[in-house]
Amino acid sequence: MFYSKRFISGSLLLSLFFFSSCGRKGDSKVLHKSTQEITVNISSEPATLDPRKARLLADFNVIRALNDGLFRANKEGITSPAIAKSYTVSEDGKTYTIQLREALWSNGDPVTAHDFIASWKSSLDKDFPSPGASFLFAIKNGEQLKEGLLPASMLGAVADGDYKIIIELEKPLPYFVELLSMPIYFPIHQDSENKEYVGNGPFTIESWAHNDQLVIKKNANYWDRDNVKMETVNMVMVDENTAFNMYQNKALHLVGSPFSKIPSDAITHLRGTDSLKTDPFLGTYWIRTNVNAFPLSNKNFRKSLASSINRKDIVEHVLSGNGEVATGIVPTSFSLQDAPYFQDGAVDVALNSYNKACQELSLSKKNMPSITFTFVGNADNNRIAAALQDGWKKTLGINVLLEPLEYKVYIEKIRSGDYQLAWGSWIADFKDPINFLEVFKTKSVGTNNTGWESPDYISAINETYESKDVPSREKSLIRAETLLLDEMPVIPVYHTTMLHMQNEHLKDIVLTETGNLDFKWAYLSDK
Repeated sequence: MFYSKRFISGSLLLSLFFFSSCGRKGDSKVLHKSTQEITVNISSEPATLDPRKARLLADFNVIRALNDGLFRANKEGITSPAIAKSYTVSEDGKTYTIQLREALWSNGDPVTAHDFIASWKSSLDKDFPSPGASFLFAIKNGEQLKEGLLPASMLGAVADGDYKIIIELEKPLPYFVELLSMPIYFPIHQDSENKEYVGNGPFTIESWAHNDQLVIKKNANYWDRDNVKMETVNMVMVDENTAFNMYQNKALHLVGSPFSKIPSDAITHLRGTDSLKTDPFLGTYWIRTNVNAFPLSNKNFRKSLASSINRKDIVEHVLSGNGEVATGIVPTSFSLQDAPYFQDGAVDVALNSYNKACQELSLSKKNMPSITFTFVGNADNNRIAAALQDGWKKTLGINVLLEPLEYKVYIEKIRSGDYQLAWGSWIADFKDPINFLEVFKTKSVGTNNTGWESPDYISAINETYESKDVPSREKSLIRAETLLLDEMPVIPVYHTTMLHMQNEHLKDIVLTETGNLDFKWAYLSDK
């Protein structure tokens, strides 16, 4: 709950007393010993710092602080060469030749082409748990390696000496450089695996009090150390209310996305002020429909559910303005939509589709069965689910049962197809519309989970791979999204944004639209 500033001040004193008395987060450990030292909240213990095993955005951002890949978002957020000194692409777009710069690991060992190749091959080992391994399928034979059908020696990527990598792709990918900036493509220091952490990035680990605080310091062996001004970043792990209080008392320099949330009541109070920063985020929240479950098997029934949702009301009142109405799958910042694919909250359109569905299903509105909406139970999802339930009842007269579940149970139900409607989302892994559309390419794709598949859609997606120029590729992308929204196996609800608060003296943190936060160029200014 959000309280007045007077109450916050009092609670802060109590909080600070608690921290100093108990010797935990927020105490003298995070008092700044240098002029270039900041404290941020990462909410919880990283699940892993191994770039091959990570799957959470917060973990990726810690990993990026400690490691460098062939490419990295620069100070302006544009993907640029990092460990890659230079590169060339063959005329057919399928072969990348990358020359590496001389760089060191944090322990002083050289970073070589062999480190990259060894890391990729280990991720593609069929017995190695690597959630992001599918992004390596862009490399020739990558998928066959993961399935155990080919030996590692058949991977279409080789080291030509210590400082050159040659990569052959399965097909031309105009966004391959974006993929190369992802942690799954980072190298691993092979000799230190399962021992002391060795990275090759701007920072290195100084200390780690598990579930409490991770302290990273400037890496003296980093190849671009002259551009790293920050000496120390203290990463504390506290809940959103504690973090907000700490920020208000200037004990934190940064709070909110992408590491954590700002309390909902605080957002309402701060909306429209200079204190709260809203950042674009390439993410879409949607409702998956199980097209194999009655009555979701009917296209018009799915379309009636989609058209009847009042997204504007959900964004403004349920989300406190933290989002953008979605009338497409791909976020609007990609500019694929000239006009909405469907009308938001169009009651007449919804009722028309619903009447058609009833006729096609040989049902009347009176004997339409109840349907179940499955989601991960938490405060935000509970509010959204209740709003959707109420809207469908009022507009269509459909009884919707809510099924809040623990995350693991929810995931298992979605994977097994044991649901009717399910709340979900997709946050871009790289900046290209295809990352949203490939999710539903075939029903066997592990991210689809709707049971829907269309030969026309597969053809449109394949066309994007084969397009020789930007206009023709964009045309194929638009065709794919149009087909998807006409069938409506997934119902878009809103595109998300990021909210954070930042100390006025903290400059040049880089926050990209994919949620990548980088402290490489950050510094504290006295102005």
